[in-house]
Amino acid sequence: MATNRVGFKKFLKDLKENEEVHLIIDSNILIAYFDEVHSDHEDAVEFLNQIDNKTKATFFTTVTTKSEFLDYHRKRFLTEGLIGLVREFKETIKISTKSKVKIQNTLTLRDNRLRKEEKKFSETQEFNSKANYFTDNEIKEIKRTFRARDVHDETGWLKICSVFLGKKLAGLERSLDEFCEYLTTRNKVQKENIFTVKEVDWKKATSISSETGMGYSDSMILNMALSTNIENIATLDFDVIYAGAVSASNKTILLPDHRISSFKQILKKLPSVNAELKRKS
Repeated sequence: MATNRVGFKKFLKDLKENEEVHLIIDSNILIAYFDEVHSDHEDAVEFLNQIDNKTKATFFTTVTTKSEFLDYHRKRFLTEGLIGLVREFKETIKISTKSKVKIQNTLTLRDNRLRKEEKKFSETQEFNSKANYFTDNEIKEIKRTFRARDVHDETGWLKICSVFLGKKLAGLERSLDEFCEYLTTRNKVQKENIFTVKEVDWKKATSISSETGMGYSDSMILNMALSTNIENIATLDFDVIYAGAVSASNKTILLPDHRISSFKQILKKLPSVNAELKRKS
């Protein structure tokens, strides 16, 4: 039975030298590409770099994806910085005892999460790389233990953000802006050559979300893809792969080869892509 899921290796094998390739990439691919400790970093780098080296590629994404990407790395940079405050920077950047204790306790929680993820990975080959970093709530709780500004020899939260977050996040945003192009009907060239609609109907994103229960931000990127003539969507996300089979069967969903088999049973009884296209026509 035909599906719309294709592994990275097969996609790369079928590419022709210097052909023009348009590819929509979701937040998970971008996050993995730019985060060296991400469990899928090597797969993402190899896949996108090979496309870029072999073809005339344009990588497309959305501003919603950019928001997810930057928020992930905000937590990454803050986590790395806060851990540094009780390790390599503990003698040079002074913080209160209350803040130190809170960071240490949160680090213990993070380490426990990592152990659970590592155990899950050994059983399912799925690893949530968000476990590497503090959660939003954990960062907020740590933030409450700091004064906003420096007081005597106690470093304030605003300084912490300036040292560990400001330049890094801004630099990463510039790298992302250079790496990919954002889909928008406001771009005249895109409107004439990429989009198949005059304006994106965002109510359709609600329908996509409702069909499979996927997160709304993911349904927005699928809806955007369905509003264009771009055939291929690269993702690491379970929900995008799942919903792609249900709500975007006329698109090709690209994913790591080792994950393809896990969807055979889950999506077994769905109609084939060809049958679905015939029904719609």
